[in-house]
Amino acid sequence: MVRRRRSILAAWIAALLLCALPVHAQSADVAGAAEANDANGEETGELATTTGGYSEFDAQGRIVAEFGSPVIDGKIDPIWNKARMFRARHKSGATDASASFRAMWDDRALYILAKVKDSHLSVQSGTPYMQDSLEIFLDEDNNKSQEYGADDLQFRVNVENVQSVDKGDASRFYTAVSKTEDGYIIEARIALKNKPANGTVMGIELQINDAVEAERVGTLNVFDATGMAWNDTSLFGEIVLTGKRIGDKSGVNPYDLLILMRQALSLDFSLYKNPDVVRNAILDIAAGGLLGGTGATQEQIDAQHAALQGAIASLEMTEEAANEKYFSVMPTDYLADSDRPGTIETLAYEAENQEGGKDNKKLHVYLPHGYNASDKDTRYNVLYLMHGGGENEDLLFGGPGENRALKRILDNMIARGDIEPLIVVTPSFYGGKNDVALFHEELIGTILPLVETKYNTHARSGSASDLKASRAHRAFGGFSMGSVTTWHLFAKGGLDYFKYYIPLSGDSWAIEERGGGLKPAETAAFLARVARESGYKPNEFYIFSATGDQDIAYPNLKPQIEAMKRYKDVFPYSSNPEKGNLYFMEAAGGSHTWYWQNQYLYNILPDLFKGE
Repeated sequence: MVRRRRSILAAWIAALLLCALPVHAQSADVAGAAEANDANGEETGELATTTGGYSEFDAQGRIVAEFGSPVIDGKIDPIWNKARMFRARHKSGATDASASFRAMWDDRALYILAKVKDSHLSVQSGTPYMQDSLEIFLDEDNNKSQEYGADDLQFRVNVENVQSVDKGDASRFYTAVSKTEDGYIIEARIALKNKPANGTVMGIELQINDAVEAERVGTLNVFDATGMAWNDTSLFGEIVLTGKRIGDKSGVNPYDLLILMRQALSLDFSLYKNPDVVRNAILDIAAGGLLGGTGATQEQIDAQHAALQGAIASLEMTEEAANEKYFSVMPTDYLADSDRPGTIETLAYEAENQEGGKDNKKLHVYLPHGYNASDKDTRYNVLYLMHGGGENEDLLFGGPGENRALKRILDNMIARGDIEPLIVVTPSFYGGKNDVALFHEELIGTILPLVETKYNTHARSGSASDLKASRAHRAFGGFSMGSVTTWHLFAKGGLDYFKYYIPLSGDSWAIEERGGGLKPAETAAFLARVARESGYKPNEFYIFSATGDQDIAYPNLKPQIEAMKRYKDVFPYSSNPEKGNLYFMEAAGGSHTWYWQNQYLYNILPDLFKGE
């Protein structure tokens, strides 16, 4: 009955959300522009083809955003004619699509309009960037750092108005989509962290992904000709905010409330003792008629937002649910520099290759703040963390002196007491035998003795017996192909050396490639047999796995985990270590990027080495 009530409420609210967009008041010059366009024969809802004699970009080659607050409903309001039109300048692949854009801003947000001509629309692929979609990259402080920082965003919305976020807070985005005879229109609103002003310059890139069936055939980009903006904010172009005059005011902002309502409806109400407090808050919003009318004030909308926030905050989990763990978004300040930074060191070594020779390799080691090599009384747990396919050991930490995202997260988690100080090692499965299925040989035979004798770990020596004796102080995890490596390690003797496993966004290929998705039952049976034959009890090893529902790995990893849960004697499922040794976190909107893997690590790291 509870589920039926929830589904009815969700359907009713979904209908409400579709029409819950107030009309924004227009400034005199915007209304005048609309009248002029009508007089010139422009149809209502269509963009004017001219931009007042302006070129597409300013003299510095920047996008120009005019002040104004368009309604985000998938329809082109006359206010958009105030903004300059600009086009994608770079084409890749075999795309025959074309796109034009406009941009506006107000005191709270940046607005993007994309009008795309595309004869074939598809969302068939399970990979978000391989669907017909608009991708927005934003560097609000325009610092042009290569690595994405706390203020940087990579956001995507497809032609069905399904959003995915590679980097950033999904609650900052509101979108609407409409289909046209020859393509589609997307309106997007990005809430800004800081109140902007005339002359504010931000870093930006806009990308149209063109799909045919289940493949992306090409892209259109405004600034980036390399296709690497997803990994490098220095490739962004710029947008300058202008046009705000004395007396100009932002339009009414219902979008924060609408986003919060959608988040509330996505909650699993069965986890809470008192779900009606949220349902009633949403019903109060509907009964108030604020979102469907034209006379709502910002104060009234803000009051409803605060009431719904309060209702969500007052939810009480059931006793059973409270003992489990669910994905939570990492606060952005964990990406800031810590006043207690750790250090990065690099170790070089030789690894046997498949030709019988040796390859020169290296790995990086994170040492927490306060680590003292001469203090032999203080011993540290060790996490070995593997990159994904096409990446290398430099990706996560870089090298000595670098301060990348994962390092800052570790620094802040340790400084705030979320986790005990630990050592983190980033090796690579490339080089040596160059095979994820064989990397365990290099790891156990070479890397463990090297690392754990050089640093103050719990291993008394690098001998096999001492490494096995200290297994409770050691974890291994990885992303994508690094996750595949993690499952291989578990299956090939790793249980003697590692107590903790963190496979992120990747299934086990022990049976066959993508076996977790293609043969989940067989894969689960194999892993259960490995665990039984190892001789270790269920409370003597732990598997913490995670991925996002927009991740390409989701269709493979999810079925495998569900199949493993059936082996309750081997893999009792619970995030409570007193009840189980397997749990799996899903992130709504999570995609196949390190931004999300860092989120998962933030959630999982506090569960490692408890009581050791």
